[in-house]
Amino acid sequence: MASKLRGASVSRSILAATAALALLTVGLAGPADAARLKYKQSTCGKFKKKVNKSTGAKKRAAKRALKRCKANRQVYKLIRNSHLYGYRTDDVKIDTIYCANGKWQDDVESDGTRGTRGWRVIDAKVRNRGRNLSAIVEAWLPGGRYVQGVIRKGDQWQVGFESGGKIQAAGDVEKRPARARCATL
Repeated sequence: MASKLRGASVSRSILAATAALALLTVGLAGPADAARLKYKQSTCGKFKKKVNKSTGAKKRAAKRALKRCKANRQVYKLIRNSHLYGYRTDDVKIDTIYCANGKWQDDVESDGTRGTRGWRVIDAKVRNRGRNLSAIVEAWLPGGRYVQGVIRKGDQWQVGFESGGKIQAAGDVEKRPARARCATL
């Protein structure tokens, strides 16, 4: 009986050591994987397949996921190749370009931060066929991510910062075409 307990204890120790080694390996590989990280807007194909293949509660969940994906995609199409310029309500200058090729730039006037690893729209809420919307736009940065909240009310665009899934300090911005500028990024 004692040998069985010792055997179980030894096997637990080996299992714990193996798990710790695996975590250490993943931790060491993390920065290399992060260097390859690229944000890309989903085309919603995988969600369509899930809707077609599932039934019952899983089908309802897949339909909700597809609806969210389509809303994100709709906002992405409205924002791509655009230059958002203005001020948030806390007097922070907004000067950002989002390109369809996945590149983006913040603080364009001062030749600020540039991103080449993509950007995407998440958590979009669309009403009135896109005339009213709110969404979070995120982009990859080394060591983190760049996040802005975008709101549209009719013809007026606003940009703020995201905190707790909500858009804060949204100020009026002008949405300008940026296709030519995107070609040079």
